[in-house]
Amino acid sequence: MTTNTISGVSSDPERGGMRARLLSARMNLEDRAERERVLINRVSRWLRTMPVTRLAFFWPIKGEPNLAPLVTTWLAENTLRQAGLPVVVGDGLEFAPWTPKTPMEAGEYGIQVPATKQRMKPQLVLIPCLGIDENRYRLGYGGGYYDRALARTSPRPVTVGIAFDCARVSSIKPKPHDIRLDLALTEAGSL
Repeated sequence: MTTNTISGVSSDPERGGMRARLLSARMNLEDRAERERVLINRVSRWLRTMPVTRLAFFWPIKGEPNLAPLVTTWLAENTLRQAGLPVVVGDGLEFAPWTPKTPMEAGEYGIQVPATKQRMKPQLVLIPCLGIDENRYRLGYGGGYYDRALARTSPRPVTVGIAFDCARVSSIKPKPHDIRLDLALTEAGSL
């Protein structure tokens, strides 16, 4: 069973069906603006408790929450802080430095990435979750990029899944390569 695209197309029919249901639920959220406001506030409050100066986050696609304004504020609060966005390199991810003034370009799969060859090593990574289970295993789009990047990184950064409550499932039936997140945050709370 292999997966090879961010579109969520997978040769694992069970996971493919779960991805389709979860994406539909996220794209069709009622009161989305309010849910996103509550989620962003929760992430912001939690982030203020973390003694990190380097974080990575994600550029939103397919109805994911937009963390850029939150990260912009976080950066402005301390000039020693750095933020980065994931860039697909081969079969994994690297993190390119980002500020609100960073020129962006279309990267792999058309996702916006910083237009730079510079890289940074985050202490904390905020990771989008299409699905998140009770044991903090995440379901993404099926490319495995985050799992491979985290497996190769030492020391491993703190990993925090970010999702709407509609992403919660009892189990994603994790595979051996799936990496458990340290924490997950939704608008209703934490896992």
